[in-house]
Amino acid sequence: MARILVLGAKVPFTHGGQEILVATLIKNLKARGHEADVIELPFNPLPKQNLLAQAAMWRSLDLAEFAGGKVDLIIATKFPTYYARHPKKSVWLVHQLRSMYDLHGGQYSDLGDDPRDEALRRMITDGDELTLEECSYRGAISKNVADRLQAYNGLSSTVLYPPLPLGNRYQSRDSKPYILSVGRICRIKRLDLMLNAMKYVSPEVTLKVVGVADEPGVMEYFNNIIKGHDIGRRVEFLGRVSDEALVDLYAEAMGVFYAPFDEDYGYVTLEAMASGRPVVTATDSGGTLEFVRDNENGRVVAPDAGAIAEAFNALQRDPQAAKRMGTAGRAFIEGSGMLAAGWDTVIDALLSPLAARDTQEANKAA
Repeated sequence: MARILVLGAKVPFTHGGQEILVATLIKNLKARGHEADVIELPFNPLPKQNLLAQAAMWRSLDLAEFAGGKVDLIIATKFPTYYARHPKKSVWLVHQLRSMYDLHGGQYSDLGDDPRDEALRRMITDGDELTLEECSYRGAISKNVADRLQAYNGLSSTVLYPPLPLGNRYQSRDSKPYILSVGRICRIKRLDLMLNAMKYVSPEVTLKVVGVADEPGVMEYFNNIIKGHDIGRRVEFLGRVSDEALVDLYAEAMGVFYAPFDEDYGYVTLEAMASGRPVVTATDSGGTLEFVRDNENGRVVAPDAGAIAEAFNALQRDPQAAKRMGTAGRAFIEGSGMLAAGWDTVIDALLSPLAARDTQEANKAA
């Protein structure tokens, strides 16, 4: 048995994939007999001038010992948790601070050409390389995340896909005429693509949105789209829902919309497949493309309202094709190790620094 700390950076009043990953990792560590707990510090990406201070807070933590006992291993997840120091540190990388990397210079980054912004970017990327290179083990939640780490920081990692948070609880039932969207409500998740598409989707089809806004002004922007297209009666914002309600929503959706920009991983894609639902995603959606195959288990279309609308209209016109895609998605999930059994592989990898320690100690004793 080992004493393990899992490190999380929590944006207060929000809940997303990282929080799910941390909670389920701790649950599965405990189920395997380890003593596990979480260390979380509040994270705020704004103002950007405070990012270095937040990284410094993690760097200053002494995580070697608590309550009279030694901590055997820490597992970091995303920026800036991997700045923490410990002789045995693993990382299961959710993502780095993307505004400093792949999003830099685009519409989803607040960095400009000001020399101060470039200095900030250089300090964070240099700090990332130092602290991530310290890790005894580096895992990434997707090939997309691993490829970014290699391209921008020159560091290798192993892809460890997170198993689904609700394990074997997903189910499939006869579909109803609604499209489901799940996730944080912010610009990079591109709910506006689906809202604009609703103008062209068959009028009997509605849109149900699960999630809460975590970006200033984003709901005003979306509500203006809804008002402009006069689709208020066809769009329902459900907020945060229980696990049971989420399972039911997936189970009966005609299809699931999930087309963020260059997504890291996206639990939503896999949850939809586990529920036997076809997924409509976009050609530039990143991590979703590791799983969605066009016309096999979903649709991959241009990030365009018309193309998205036509994909859902086709699913409605041909329910047998929609069922075939959903069945293929479920078969992929069952063979992928992303249900409950997949945790053995993940935990064995993340705890591999302890196996190396045990071998060294055994050699010394001999």
